[in-house]
Amino acid sequence: MPRKSRFSLRTKSVLLVFLTTVIFVITAGSIASYHVKQNQKQIIKEEIAGVARIAAQDTTVKETLKRHPQPTKNNSLQKYANQITQASRVDFVVILDRNLMRYSHPDTSRIGKKFSSPQDAKKSSTGKSHYSHRKGILGTGYRIFVPVFKNKQQVGIVCVGLTDSSINRAILSAQKAVILGSLFALCAGIILALFLAQRIKKSLFNMEPDEIATKLTELHAIIDSIDEILIAVNEQNIVITTNYLAKKTFPAVKVGTALDSNLAKLIFNHNHSQNKTNVPLLINAKEYIVSTSRLVYHDKTYGQIALLQDQSKYQKLSEQLAGSEQYIQALRAQSHEFRNKLQAIYGMIELKQYDNVTNFIGKVNANYQQEFGQLNQQIESPALVGFLTGKINQAKEQKVTLTLTPDSYLPQAIVSDQLNLDLIKILGNLIDNALAAIDTSGTIKLELNYDSESTTLIIEVTDNGSGIAPAVREQLFKQKYSTKGKDHGYGLMLVKQIVDNHHGYIDITPCNPHGSNFYLELPINSEE
Repeated sequence: MPRKSRFSLRTKSVLLVFLTTVIFVITAGSIASYHVKQNQKQIIKEEIAGVARIAAQDTTVKETLKRHPQPTKNNSLQKYANQITQASRVDFVVILDRNLMRYSHPDTSRIGKKFSSPQDAKKSSTGKSHYSHRKGILGTGYRIFVPVFKNKQQVGIVCVGLTDSSINRAILSAQKAVILGSLFALCAGIILALFLAQRIKKSLFNMEPDEIATKLTELHAIIDSIDEILIAVNEQNIVITTNYLAKKTFPAVKVGTALDSNLAKLIFNHNHSQNKTNVPLLINAKEYIVSTSRLVYHDKTYGQIALLQDQSKYQKLSEQLAGSEQYIQALRAQSHEFRNKLQAIYGMIELKQYDNVTNFIGKVNANYQQEFGQLNQQIESPALVGFLTGKINQAKEQKVTLTLTPDSYLPQAIVSDQLNLDLIKILGNLIDNALAAIDTSGTIKLELNYDSESTTLIIEVTDNGSGIAPAVREQLFKQKYSTKGKDHGYGLMLVKQIVDNHHGYIDITPCNPHGSNFYLELPINSEE
């Protein structure tokens, strides 16, 4: 049996979706954060560049730097720089003259002094703008240097920048949406996992996977243990399931494939609303007893299921029962005959007719020795002799004479247990049919001979009964056919099966003026 899992399906589903969502959120969030950071840096660069260009184009800045006055803490350029800094998101706006002297700075004590990174600022002395990421007085950050021109002559430089701390705050603010979206996706994933787990478990009849595995294992064990061929199909004749016997008997029948159309027509009904019960069918030259029924769940039909039983099992049982029944009938006839004789002897003893008792016993013994001794000489099979003795007594009770022809002979060398059983079934059924055909008194002649040259046993049963009509004679060996009514018609069918098993021959001919003759030939193999 499958081992029981420590975690339920719901827990597994939630964990799976949760971990998947976490991995997705972390991966997607990291990628999104990186792109946001890069985009934000680009935006910041463009913003500080825009502020620097505006300052560099301002008339006051140009005129003041052209005049080159001595810088003071409250000069006009410092005031202008403070206004731009407050109006934009930059941290500082520093205006320099051609000698890199500061005219503005967030720290007024730095006004009138040279720029702290002259090598960085001098790159714009050639009239070109450039970006820089370096550590300054306010800290490390991004800054841009834009040249200032007056009448096509460079009169100074404008430096605008943002520190890394300000940049990081701006990036973090931009990433908040990504973080919030990731958290929302994580929560949605957990809720979805709970919903899906509930839906999945409901579709699985509220069973855990290990419970389903256990049930399926038990179901397959039960199906394979059934001593009948089991085949189930859906409404499109696709095989749903089979058991071991079905796979062994019909190798071409496989689960998930369409059932062969000819086999489907034989086994199943086209109308799924009808069922079969114990219907004999011939499939691949073998006879089966077939029963079918609909596969129904909640009043909905999903297909059909068939159980096929090999009829040879029933035939063997039938043969055994038929042989036993014939033997029992013979023993019953002997018992009845013996009881009648005992009653006669008891009556004469009661009347004290002892001489008559002695004479009667003598006659009984003489008759018995004559009949039984003759049978023993002709039929070298004690079981068959006992059987025929019973049948002779049974015939006497019906005022019918049953005799064995003088030239009949069955040698002990060919008699086996199986042949004994076959002969009891054959002779029992043929004699019973002959007795049934005789209304009042009549005769039945039995001939039993073995031809050693052809190793064939010849059997003839002749009666002077009512005979068999030609139309009936053609139907006699068919299953369940009988002129005696319901629950008859198996005897002669069984006789025909035994003859066929021996690859023998059987013939029925009418007798003159009336009656019937059954002629049988049974080839005897050396193995028998």
